[in-house]
Amino acid sequence: MSKQFQTLAWAAFLIIVAGAIYYAVTRSDTQGTSATAGSDGSGQGAQPVEILKYSDYSCPSCKQYIPFQEALEDEFGDLVSIEYRHFPLGSFPHSDLAARAVEAAAEQGEKEAMHDMIFDGQAEWSNGPAEEIFLSYAEELGLDIDQFRSDLESDEVRQRVLRDRAEGERRMVRATPTFFINGQRVQQNPRDYQQFKALVEMHMYR
Repeated sequence: MSKQFQTLAWAAFLIIVAGAIYYAVTRSDTQGTSATAGSDGSGQGAQPVEILKYSDYSCPSCKQYIPFQEALEDEFGDLVSIEYRHFPLGSFPHSDLAARAVEAAAEQGEKEAMHDMIFDGQAEWSNGPAEEIFLSYAEELGLDIDQFRSDLESDEVRQRVLRDRAEGERRMVRATPTFFINGQRVQQNPRDYQQFKALVEMHMYR
């Protein structure tokens, strides 16, 4: 083998080795950056977000936010939790009864289902025989009706609703819906889902 050929072979080998080292280093840097960066480019990972909603089952605006809440849960999964707080307003005649119906259903493990049914049927029971309609919902859910009737009037159920209302008053809630995200009050309710999502992400990627 000629000396010139050996020199060329070594040069090619060194070029290959240098290229491999450069690729390994740059790949490592890229992976490190993507592993630590949040979706907003801030370098922080997503943090869980807790949303408290002070709400009245008779309130049309409260119902309008249900699709937004469901979309947030679908998009962010376990990163977003939404907690309902009863805040029945005196301007609606059946608000307190509706809140108690949800808590009475909770005694039999059907709180979320009753919550959904009462919001879905808002137009029906708001101007109708509310208690009879709530009893029909309980029957549809397969609840023990005698227990449901008893729980509907129980002191424990009444106190749960009152505790939520008192908590809201301490937080200066005056209207529904009022939202708190990670303990911070939302000063102006979002007009659409994209605005709601932006508020959540602001807290998620702090």
